[in-house]
Amino acid sequence: MDIKKILFKTNSIDVEKALPDAVIFCSNDGKIQWVNDKATEIFETSKMHLLTSNIADFIENAQNLITSTIITGNQVITKLILKEVYFNMTAKEINDGYVLAFRDAGEAGFNINKITTPEDNGKNYDKDSFLLKLANDFKSPLQSIIGFSQAMSDGLGGKMSEQQEKYIKIIKKNSTELMYFINKLMELSQTEINIKSPDLKVFDIINVINSIVRFNEQLNKDKDIRWNINIEEGLKNTIISDEEMVRTILQNTLEVILKSIEMGEIQINLTKPDEEFIQSKNLFGSNFVMISISSSALLLSENDLECLFDPYAIVDTTNRKNLLRAIVLGCVKNIVHELNGILWVESKILKNTSFNIILPQGNV
Repeated sequence: MDIKKILFKTNSIDVEKALPDAVIFCSNDGKIQWVNDKATEIFETSKMHLLTSNIADFIENAQNLITSTIITGNQVITKLILKEVYFNMTAKEINDGYVLAFRDAGEAGFNINKITTPEDNGKNYDKDSFLLKLANDFKSPLQSIIGFSQAMSDGLGGKMSEQQEKYIKIIKKNSTELMYFINKLMELSQTEINIKSPDLKVFDIINVINSIVRFNEQLNKDKDIRWNINIEEGLKNTIISDEEMVRTILQNTLEVILKSIEMGEIQINLTKPDEEFIQSKNLFGSNFVMISISSSALLLSENDLECLFDPYAIVDTTNRKNLLRAIVLGCVKNIVHELNGILWVESKILKNTSFNIILPQGNV
């Protein structure tokens, strides 16, 4: 098999130099058919061993990750089964099989689709990997600042003056807010490099909504918030999706609202959209569930709606004060997209703002 001719129908590209650290061609069932020399180095084995093996023998959750990167066109993080070693992987369907491209997660990101197609997906994977690896370097000193400031507030460092107590409260407040910002930035980076594929299982969406509302109700008990949950009559309470991802979607959306209001009503509607509405949103099929989270106290202007889900664009606008909100909502949008759903916001003047999410319900 001349894999070079299969991959590139031109002699204008130096395939060996253009390709990342390892390239493997395997059949649809995962059996390895061809490898380059770099693959033997990365997987630390012989070509003979690779050519008599299945890709699932080396990579955790191989088939799901391959499917994910083919559908989205984005690279994913893969882990070796026998070692704590990670790689960036992209995949492309070709000739009754897959071409898999691997690069060490610590090196520059690479996507085989960037060689075969001119389009750029616009995501800086080097940046995201860099941020994720430095997460603890950012967070550890902040944790110390927060911990010591709390200890001083509790009197463990001795009696303080009224002015010192005031300064310590400011230090703790600002460092806590910075920790939240960093956590959300890490969250956004994780969703952009698809560090995990959806773990699709059956779960009770109504129970998830109720538990998240109870958590936020307790967390914001000092605010005058009224909660209202409406479930469409006859709606199935179970869906097939990734429960953790759905929880993150709901929690992050509620955090955006709760950080902006001190009082008012938050309403959550769970409905089954009809087929005509689904088609109007460029979705196909009929088995979807729609979650609408709205607040009468959160009113967004046209300026607020600008770059609402795009933190990278908002920093170049006069609206950059809402960068944190754009980071959180950018994360929500990425996860919704990963679950093959859609997300949009509606803001009605002097009425309310509604975040609307449609997700596949699955055949349950």
